[in-house]
Amino acid sequence: MKKALLILIAGLLPLVSAHGQNRTVIDKNAGSMFQKPNGFSYSEYGIYEGAYPPGALDPNALQVLYAKMNQFSPSDATAVRGFPYSQLKTYEAQQVAAGKAPIFVTATYQGKSRPVVFSWSLGLVNGVATAPSQNWQYAVNVGDSRYVHFWVNNYARAVLGKALYNTPNLWFQLDECAFDYDIFGVLDDNNKFITGVTWDQPFAQSADEYLDSVASFFNQVRQMAPDINVMPNIGTTTDPTQFPSIFANVGGAMHENLYSWHSNSSAYIRNLWYTQDFALFSWMASKNRVVLMRALLPSGDSNALTSSFVVYSLLKGPNFFFAPGGATNALNVDPSEWQGAEALLGQPTGGYQSQLQAGLTGGYRLFWRNFQGGAVYLNWTGTAQTIKLNPQVKYYNPSGQQVTEIVLPDATGTYVTTSASIADQPQITPRMAIEGSGVQSLTLATTTTSGVTRYTLDGSQPTETSPIYSGPIQLGKNAVFQAKTFKSGDTPSWTSTAKYMVSMNMPGLDFAVPSDSGAAGTYYPILSLTSIPSDTVTVTYRVQQPNGTSTTGTVTFLPGQAYRFFPISVSGTAGQTANVSIVSASGASIGVNRSFSVKID
Repeated sequence: MKKALLILIAGLLPLVSAHGQNRTVIDKNAGSMFQKPNGFSYSEYGIYEGAYPPGALDPNALQVLYAKMNQFSPSDATAVRGFPYSQLKTYEAQQVAAGKAPIFVTATYQGKSRPVVFSWSLGLVNGVATAPSQNWQYAVNVGDSRYVHFWVNNYARAVLGKALYNTPNLWFQLDECAFDYDIFGVLDDNNKFITGVTWDQPFAQSADEYLDSVASFFNQVRQMAPDINVMPNIGTTTDPTQFPSIFANVGGAMHENLYSWHSNSSAYIRNLWYTQDFALFSWMASKNRVVLMRALLPSGDSNALTSSFVVYSLLKGPNFFFAPGGATNALNVDPSEWQGAEALLGQPTGGYQSQLQAGLTGGYRLFWRNFQGGAVYLNWTGTAQTIKLNPQVKYYNPSGQQVTEIVLPDATGTYVTTSASIADQPQITPRMAIEGSGVQSLTLATTTTSGVTRYTLDGSQPTETSPIYSGPIQLGKNAVFQAKTFKSGDTPSWTSTAKYMVSMNMPGLDFAVPSDSGAAGTYYPILSLTSIPSDTVTVTYRVQQPNGTSTTGTVTFLPGQAYRFFPISVSGTAGQTANVSIVSASGASIGVNRSFSVKID
């Protein structure tokens, strides 16, 4: 039976820009995850994961490299993944020989201490591992400070970040982030997988302790390497209510398939998505985090793109990216197929809302979210729904037809807009999350032809009498930059807004982290600037070894970069200390944290 639900879109919620926040990354919100363009340019992407032709991306785009964090196999040492597996095993053996705890997790079963393995890597058939043993993934004590140190210095910096050192917006995608204690276990003497075995001390003894160790990993990475941006691939979490504490120091996240619920829209799946995915990504949106949302669209499903776009729209925040593509051909959908709908809708005017279907529980809901220019709907109620629209407002469906109601089948999404045609919203470059140092050059771009883009710098809405944009704007003070495109015959575009903090003083220069410790070898001190430079900053440093010998070197910040790390080689014996100091800086003023030390364990 169809159920009528009256939703008055216009004036339902106060108009804000995604809870008062503004975008702080590139305006191009087409993303890619393991997929390639399909008839459009690489330069259209705002975020891209994987290899691409050099110079093809917009220089302000985010580039994402594949990485791992919590379980590893010997095969992860391949050129594609690059994790120094044997190096970690050697380091662990040295630590154990010195009387310290191992790094790879163990659990005792049938009187024998065994490695803890990740069940998804085993190729289980009737509970027995059939995958090649080199692909079995072994759990590490992810919160162990020794491991975090190794992950940062011997993997993220020495392997992943080395090749793209000068990439201004580099991120690491952390794969297989299924933070569920119960999907780990051990193999018995016949390679049968056994779950529910408590891990040995000092490893996590429960699901809660494992989640604590995951949170500790992220917290330590943020403290040890504030320049490293990670976006875990959110899989499963034993207790989703702990997500905000686990991800408190995580700058981004990603979802591999926004449409995965459609092939099996059972009660379990609806409830899982409602209690986990919807809650987690809405939280990420509220915190202005960067999120890449992929959708795999099966062939022959005419509504797959629209429904995926609706899920993205329900959950998105200011720094979200949409990446729809074919499920089998690894090609992204041309952004022109969905960005027109996004332009018509404008910005959300609040978070998503939902209404539970009478007599049912959990995820059996009708979801909707109001936007500046319309609303999106997702029906998970189990039956078709008739949604009556405000009769005082003209609404258009995705085909551009004027409608007064929507008949929406179960497991389907759609949207309505208050305009059938709208000018393209201007793109502002650069977007900045922190203060800039020196005069900032702002540019605007629009795909609208025969239109005029106008702007203001005082936070007021641009009108048809505001200044016309004709070239880069030089900004030397704090400002709220707003821009709007006007075109005859079209509804004016929605306003693009960017907030800028600008200082004409030189940026301050410090070591971001004062010290490190570990075995003799390579270390990566991190220099940080208090504001983003508009010109090159060159720093001279000195490294003094424990034996008194010293060397000097230089490191350069390019315009727009706030962090730089550089390698140093430390030699000596346990208990000795090497010191690094800033000698001079061109283009920055040296702060109080001008030294960095390494204590050899």
